[in-house]
Amino acid sequence: MRRSDRSTGKKRLIGAEVASGAVCAQPAVVEPVTAAPADDATPPGPDATATTGPRATAAHQGFRVVDRRGLLRLAGAAAVAAPAGSLLAACSGSGSGSGVRPVRIGVVTPQSGALSSFSEADLWVVDTMRKHFTDHGGLQVGNSTLPVEIYVRDSQSTFARAGKAATQLIQNDRVDIVLTSATSETVNPVADQCEVNGIPCISTMAPWESWWIARGGRMDQLDQPFTWTYHFFAGLNEYYNAYAAMWGQHSVNHVVGGLWPDDIDGRVFANPDPQLKFRSSISNGGYEIVNPSDNSYLYVPGQKSFSEVIARFKREGVQIVTGILPYADYETFLGDSEQAEFYPKIVTVSKALMFENEVKALGDPGKGLSTEMFWSPDHPTRSFLTDQPSKEIADAFVGKSGKVWTQQIGATHALFEVAAQALTKVDSIENRQGIADALKTLTARTILGEVKFGGRKDVPQNVALLPLNGAQWQYNPTTTKNDLKLVNNAGSNAVQPNAEFVLLDDQRNV
Repeated sequence: MRRSDRSTGKKRLIGAEVASGAVCAQPAVVEPVTAAPADDATPPGPDATATTGPRATAAHQGFRVVDRRGLLRLAGAAAVAAPAGSLLAACSGSGSGSGVRPVRIGVVTPQSGALSSFSEADLWVVDTMRKHFTDHGGLQVGNSTLPVEIYVRDSQSTFARAGKAATQLIQNDRVDIVLTSATSETVNPVADQCEVNGIPCISTMAPWESWWIARGGRMDQLDQPFTWTYHFFAGLNEYYNAYAAMWGQHSVNHVVGGLWPDDIDGRVFANPDPQLKFRSSISNGGYEIVNPSDNSYLYVPGQKSFSEVIARFKREGVQIVTGILPYADYETFLGDSEQAEFYPKIVTVSKALMFENEVKALGDPGKGLSTEMFWSPDHPTRSFLTDQPSKEIADAFVGKSGKVWTQQIGATHALFEVAAQALTKVDSIENRQGIADALKTLTARTILGEVKFGGRKDVPQNVALLPLNGAQWQYNPTTTKNDLKLVNNAGSNAVQPNAEFVLLDDQRNV
């Protein structure tokens, strides 16, 4: 069994798609954003408890959040960033040579390291946006059309580097708005930097509860939002509904083994609080959950062996395995399962099983694994910016890259669409507060569908909820690739299933 670049953390060249000879115009000098100097920032640890957040005190044990003083410490640490030349910085648009103040958009993405599969399409989307803004003379801001510069910085797939990348965008590149995606390890530290520095930020591709609670929000005080940071994605209830709709299609026992690491996402999914509707929904849905460890249903991320976890699963008769874990951890779990002859009938996992290249690297055991789906070429949506339908956008990526489509195309594309529609509602690009205020009540049309902030009382005002459906990797003997098939539309019936959900044994015999 071979490990992919993602599991080994191998870096890859990330600047190839920047136009040859392109030179980023030096941003106009503005008053620098300052932050209090202090200790180095560290990602949330497994033994931490909730403290006072930026707007509220988190009420759930097992989470470590960053309070306002912590945000200042984080900002001070991130200010001691690596030289800008050590990170990818790509600019686009007509630049500021004409003397017209450009719109400066910052993007933080994991171009290297263990999460780099999440960013596989990001530079392609940036190039698409570059061409669009150039062809249309820029981006509308109020009644004006301004040139656009896009700065992209690599988080290197770590919490600390994501925060530093955001700080460099704010302090060095003087960006007006920051866009970020690809797991809580990326979006949370970026959002924290933007919140403390007063820079509008839009993020996606992380469960909204992970984004909210780990940053200091309380589930019983959803009406106390952040000021500068906004997030659109699904929540725990959407995950559960998409997963349970798959599990209920077959006669298997209702014994579920949880693979939840002791990290931001794992602590949210494993929390039994009824307000966090994943583990509690599994129990209420008539399923029995088998504890993978003696530590609050959490395992130690990065552990070298899952033999003890697997022994528990076998002893308790687990037939369904679910979790939200890194690819490297799932790869280790799978290898140990093969050695122990543990063969569950259903495996539904987020994060580790979202990309075809990594599923294919698992070999035959990758066939039939399931996950969530929020976008595909079959979605009946069009881009607000380019007016292209989903299939045309996916086909363009496949034709350019020679790779299969990925859901991240939709997520990254939508970030630019939401930002563009917010900017049309402000009178000046200098009006940062106006940008944040526009996001509060924005209803944006995107390639993912409608992104609506402030429209529900069961989520924070800063959050726009997206639907999830169930999907399964099914082997295609013609292409020798695994195709991600929609097997239910529990979250949105705007798109119809294109395959039936099958048990792992049936798929592996293909």
